[in-house]
Amino acid sequence: MSDSSLLGVGVGLSALGILGPAIALGLVASKTMEGIARQPEKSNDIFLKGIIFAALCEALGLLAFLLGLFLNNQISSG
Repeated sequence: MSDSSLLGVGVGLSALGILGPAIALGLVASKTMEGIARQPEKSNDIFLKGIIFAALCEALGLLAFLLGLFLNNQISSG
């Protein structure tokens, strides 16, 4: 396989890397709402922690997206 086709595989795999954080964001939102429903008196604390974990998941998705753009730029310029 040539280097260009290997970079193409890398771009495809980095696009799949966005799928994981998307699923994780759904789980974080679901469990946050479940926790608030179970303990309404702790809703502020649970909500804050849910937002923090959602931001971490989103950062992983952005990292995968930027990696895909970087690899795609390597294919185009190389």
